[in-house]
Amino acid sequence: MLATLTDTPFSHPAWIYERKLDGERCLGLRDGAGARLLSRSGQTLTSTYPEAADDLAHQPFPDFLADGEVVAFEGNRTSFARLQQRMGVTDEKQARASRIAITYYVFDLLRLDGLDLTGLPLRTRKALLRRALTYTSPLRFTPHRNSSGEAYLRQACERGWEGLIAKRADSTYVSRRSTDWLKFKCGSRQELVIGGFTEPQGQRVGFGALLVGSYEGRHLVTREGSAPATTETP
Repeated sequence: MLATLTDTPFSHPAWIYERKLDGERCLGLRDGAGARLLSRSGQTLTSTYPEAADDLAHQPFPDFLADGEVVAFEGNRTSFARLQQRMGVTDEKQARASRIAITYYVFDLLRLDGLDLTGLPLRTRKALLRRALTYTSPLRFTPHRNSSGEAYLRQACERGWEGLIAKRADSTYVSRRSTDWLKFKCGSRQELVIGGFTEPQGQRVGFGALLVGSYEGRHLVTREGSAPATTETP
């Protein structure tokens, strides 16, 4: 199930509000074949995040399907750039040896003990999810608020979060984008200095890519590829 972007945040008792995570969407599955992690497209992620699969394998229920997101933290904020250093790892031993720690936040439960839960209201599914699994690192339950969506969004933006996901509390789970889940994004602006550009390639027009920089104090910080460089201002 995917959320629809909206420019109009709101508060309503029929909705709940969760933190929008900046990571990789991931289904957590346990059945007769063992515990596995799957991407939205059905690709196996078990060897990329084996520590999360370990936690799923030791849950009290032998059969369940949970929806969630794998993230990596930079301080107290989730960092997709940091997570990318794990996303490309497909060797289990290399993943376990990685210094990039991950956390798997689950926020929905689609199946439990052989029963399809997708037709139940979201509040019921989340209540079952909270009680069905045992939460030890790296597995975490995604908390939510039942009111004050606009105030919560302001707090989220002040904390440097990406935003919130608003979900209709009585909604069923559907495998598509839906207006029963809405994205409230934190807007941010940054003045940038354009240092150069490349010629367009293929079907692009105008320009291909930009080299940009921004000031941090008296330093102009730029990036070319992944290697940062700094230039002292006069």
